[in-house]
Parts: sequence; structure tokens; C-alpha cells
Amino acid sequence: MSRQVTNWLIIVAVLAVAVINPIYRLQKGEPIVTEGLDLRGGVEVLLRAVPEDGSEPDPKDMDSVKAVVRNRVDPQGQKEIYLTSVGTDRLLLQVPGESDPDSVISVIGETAYLEFINTGNQSMSRGTDFNKEGTKDRKDEYAKYEQIFDGSDLQSASVGFDQMNKPCINFELKQDAAEEFGSFTNNHIGQYLTVLLDGLVITSPSINSAIWGGSGQITGEFSQEEAHKLATQLNAGALPIPLEILQSSVVGPTLGQASIDKSYRAGLLGFLIVLALVIVFYRLPGVVASVALATYVVLVLGYFSLFNATMTLPGIAAFILSIGMAIDGNVIIFERLKEELRWGKTLRAALEAAFARAWVAIIDGNATTFIGAVVLFWFGSGPVKGFAITLALGIILSLFSAVFVTRTMLEALSSAVRNEKLYG
Repeated sequence: MSRQVTNWLIIVAVLAVAVINPIYRLQKGEPIVTEGLDLRGGVEVLLRAVPEDGSEPDPKDMDSVKAVVRNRVDPQGQKEIYLTSVGTDRLLLQVPGESDPDSVISVIGETAYLEFINTGNQSMSRGTDFNKEGTKDRKDEYAKYEQIFDGSDLQSASVGFDQMNKPCINFELKQDAAEEFGSFTNNHIGQYLTVLLDGLVITSPSINSAIWGGSGQITGEFSQEEAHKLATQLNAGALPIPLEILQSSVVGPTLGQASIDKSYRAGLLGFLIVLALVIVFYRLPGVVASVALATYVVLVLGYFSLFNATMTLPGIAAFILSIGMAIDGNVIIFERLKEELRWGKTLRAALEAAFARAWVAIIDGNATTFIGAVVLFWFGSGPVKGFAITLALGIILSLFSAVFVTRTMLEALSSAVRNEKLYG
């Protein structure tokens, strides 16, 4: 298989992956890309921290609560949620693109405290209210059982499927806990290890053999949605302070619809003007650049849809910036091509030399900006992280379109259209 055919297959495959999810969302009547609070609105929830002893919450605990809430609602950092402190004991949470406050509350309101309890020869039925302190009617029936691990010992949790193809939770323990887990299971074969979530039994399996390596599986008749929510909560950690929901509502976009429509029209007009200028200045390569740039736009929107990222004004700014970088890469290549042709090289040789000489400059510029995006993502939060993610994705896809797509198309055209005047 020739390099040309391979390149075209790669382009088609990348485009196919990008357009599958937008087509699926359109068929469901959903927008291709989730818009943020400033563009579409979302859900707003006012929370209050309520320490069990009735005291004022400690500022450090409130910082921990904010981190847990953020990780539960936006574990990938792509939704661009807005979470800020209001006074000493309240948090205001805004989640773009959501229309159901109850679904947001269900994620953040539960404690999600996971425990592994050694219940010896006693198996516990699912749903049992496990009270280690004992009660009047149960005496101290459960107080004798020992907690082996809790959620803080987890390294990670993810959704999987058990042998019956039912959703379950796959987990990895931290190194110290993994060694203890191996020793515990090795010494308690035939006994029961009961798993609790917020004090309720979700499963009580028998230990059939020693489990080394720190990995395991929690089964409990979960639905796919329940398993996903539980995995997200376990990865985020337990809430250090219980939260009370004071108010929840659906809010409209912070920008007026007229302003949003004008922004979209201005963006489309600017995009078309750029394409026209590129074609006028660079002729046939300009047409190729226009197709490559259109491909880039499809890729960005497609992968935004695939990753369920949220588009906000900062994201749009990063998108426009990366479009400029994609055009800049093409301009560098085409200027090199014109120079090579003026020096008397054949069209094919000029193309090879132009891409070889332009590649270093393009990589330098994009790598510098990409490093900046990584720094913004690492130290930023909310809209800043969203800007960084959009910019980083845009840089990667702009390199693909400006270099790979443009080169493949120009090499194909140079075999059919050999009039050097059409190349600038």
C-alpha cells in the first residue's frame, strides 16, 4: 500500500471518529456541542456545610469540600463548572448544559463513604443498615466487626462488567493498602468481607482465595448509571462535612440571545474572509488550505462532542486562537513553497523542501503554546482550565490539518495539476 493511500485512510478514519458522535446527538435532537452557562444556561445549586457538632466549618474543610464537589460534578475538568464560596459555610455551584437540578444534587449530596468490614462467618444481605455502634434493638450485634479499609485507601475506581455482564466497580488500592489487603484475604479465606456504602450493605462476598496486587471488584446489582455515579464519587472522595441543599434552580444564559447570535455571525463572517484572503494570496494552495481549515473545524467540533466538553466564551477564544495557528502553519508552508519554486526546483522537489524547512518553525510555535496550555490547565480552574483544554486540543488538531491534511492534498494535486503558476 502506497504512502498516499495510507495517508488518505488515516484522514478518513480520523474524520469518521469525529463525526459519529455529532450525528448521533443530532438524531437524538441534542446540540452537537454542549454550551456553557454564558451561552445556554444550566443548573444553579446553593449548598451549606453543616458540621455534625453544630460548629462553624473550618476553612480547610471547606476547601476540601470544594475539591470533592468539583471532582464529583466535573471529574474530567471539561464542563467548566463555576464553584465559589459564599460566606464561611456556603458554596454556589453552577453547572452548564444541565436541565435537571435533581441529577446534580444526587451526585454531590451523598456522602459516598465506602467501607470494607470483616464480618467473619456472617454474610450480610444487601440493603442492611449496618450500625457499628449498635442499637437498642440490635444490642451490639454489629459493634464486634472490624473495619479493614475505607474509601481513602482507594487509588482509583472505574466502571466495569462482572462475569454475568452486569455493571460493577473495578478498584485499585494504594500500595500500602494493597499489601494489607493481600495479607488479610490470605488469612481469612472462607470468611466474609462486607462492603458498605454510607452504612448500607451493598455486597457481602466470601473470600475464596488470597487477593494480591491491590485490584478488586465490587458487585451489587448496579445499573450502568448507578455504577458510573458511584465510581465518580469514590474517585472524588468522601465529603468531610455533610452538605445541605438550600436552593436549586435552572438558570438562563448570562449573555442575551441577540448577543450570542451576533457573535456566531461575526465568527462565520471572519472565517469566510480568512478563507477568501488565503485563496487570493496563494491560489491553489489557498484552496487546499481552506479545505484543510474546514476539516480542522469539523475535527474540533467533533472531538468536543465526543469528549462531552463544554463550549464557553473562553473556549471560543481558544478555538479562534487555534484557527489562527492553523492558518499560520499553512502560510509558513506556502511561503517556503514559493521560495523553492523561485529557486528553480521542480514542483515535487519544492513541496518536499517546503514542508521539511517549515516543519521546525511550525513545531516550535505550537510546542511553546501547548506548554502554556498545560501550565494553565495545571494551575487554573473553571474557565481557565476550559480555555487550556480547548487550546491544547486545537493545537494538536491544527498540526494534523495544517501539515498532514494539507501535505496529502498538495501531493495528490501536484501529480494532476503541474502548472507552477497556480502554486503561487
